Amino acid sequence: MSDPQFDPWLTVVIIVGPHRERSAAALASVLSQSIANHLEVVLIDCADASTRPLAGSDHPAVRVHHLPEGAHFGTARAIAAAAARAPVVAFLEEHARALPGWAEALVHAHRGPWTGVGYEVHNGNPGSGRSDINALLSYGLFSPPLARGESRLLSGHNCAYKRDVLLSFGDRLARLLLVDNVLQKLLVGSGYRLFLEPDAKIAHRNEVSASSTARGYLAFHRAFGAARAREGHWSLLRRATYVLLAPAIPLYFIAHFGRTLLRRRSPYLGLFLRNLLYVYFVQLVAAFAQAAGLLFGEGDSPRRFSVFEISEPRPLRTQDD
Repeated sequence: MSDPQFDPWLTVVIIVGPHRERSAAALASVLSQSIANHLEVVLIDCADASTRPLAGSDHPAVRVHHLPEGAHFGTARAIAAAAARAPVVAFLEEHARALPGWAEALVHAHRGPWTGVGYEVHNGNPGSGRSDINALLSYGLFSPPLARGESRLLSGHNCAYKRDVLLSFGDRLARLLLVDNVLQKLLVGSGYRLFLEPDAKIAHRNEVSASSTARGYLAFHRAFGAARAREGHWSLLRRATYVLLAPAIPLYFIAHFGRTLLRRRSPYLGLFLRNLLYVYFVQLVAAFAQAAGLLFGEGDSPRRFSVFEISEPRPLRTQDD
């Protein structure tokens, strides 16, 4: 935005990579919002320097930053938060689209006492391979119809925070923004409040194969395991107990998540039950990846997850991406 006097209500952050068409669709979905004149977009471009500029990135509301060499996804989000000029920073993945009314709903919700606000998440590529069950596993707690109200957990990587609270974490912020669920636990533990807003709707494109899902789970959950132990000051005994129980954790997840779907009378319970073997497989991958993080630290998982996040194909049912 060229006008130094511009005072945006909301800063939207999008981290983009080589998939220019879907990234352009994410950007266009923001620029078409009803309150677009009160938004700024901080675009972090991680694509190779030879890649063509992203369509729409020349819009006056968009500021483009290029990610420093060796920086990961959490670093990109932290750089964007520091660059934001609005009091609220809304993160939107490049393989997601903001649906009509999203930005306005976030601005309205953040007038309340909430540090973070989560979205209602729709499947952006339904019927494409494993996308339906992956959508349930990743965002099933935030799928429509989402109940409005206070929550201890928000939609990961797609949620909006008060900028000043984010920046209060200082040098820790980049590592925390790699794994939102650890950040959110810290916020709640510090007395901050989180909220789910069903009018803030997005459509999120999901992985379509078991191999794709496993790659993402291996990278993310190793980083998650290391982060939750580091930030929670886990003892050696607690780490060892989790590692020993890792083979049983998928069974606990199936029982707990299934009970949650049943209690909510979720229309997705049948989908969950039809895919129990698949659910067991990916949760086993997640459990052993977390165990690796507890034993050996995050390793190169932030880099691997960053590549996965912006580069993994997430095709629609009728096309390849």
